[in-house]
Amino acid sequence: MRNPRTKPKSKAAAVDDLDFGKLPGYLGYQIRLAQSSIFRDLSRSIKALGVTPGEFSLLAMLEGNPGLSSLRLARVYQLDKTSLSLALKRLAERGLIESNRNAADRRYHALRLTPAGRAVLRRATRHVEAQERAMDAVLGRGERALLLRLLGRIAGVFG
Repeated sequence: MRNPRTKPKSKAAAVDDLDFGKLPGYLGYQIRLAQSSIFRDLSRSIKALGVTPGEFSLLAMLEGNPGLSSLRLARVYQLDKTSLSLALKRLAERGLIESNRNAADRRYHALRLTPAGRAVLRRATRHVEAQERAMDAVLGRGERALLLRLLGRIAGVFG
């Protein structure tokens, strides 16, 4: 147990004496580190808006696809229906999305952003785009497009 009077070690100090073996050379490990770092930063940035990075993604998908069914959304994100249902329920309870029976097929619910959902999405998008600019600043000319292509190829193999 840490002594409450001592300062916590910095991240660098916490890992200085560790042997990571082959991990740093594995793409999956490096991608996971990058993804975790990006999500932590974005979570802090949009916390005041009351949405998570995952919820931002759902809102963005619904903005571009009004009337999308939860079943199709679950397939797109490769989520089980229970996990997605919980996320959609939270968004609906906060008044960010609405769900109505699909007029063409009454078995399905059509999901749509509410005006409040569009407003939150606009504000969150500004944070996401600021983060994207920060990542672009780390990359050299043409590297963003290359990285997106390469990640897309990897995702296509394992998707």
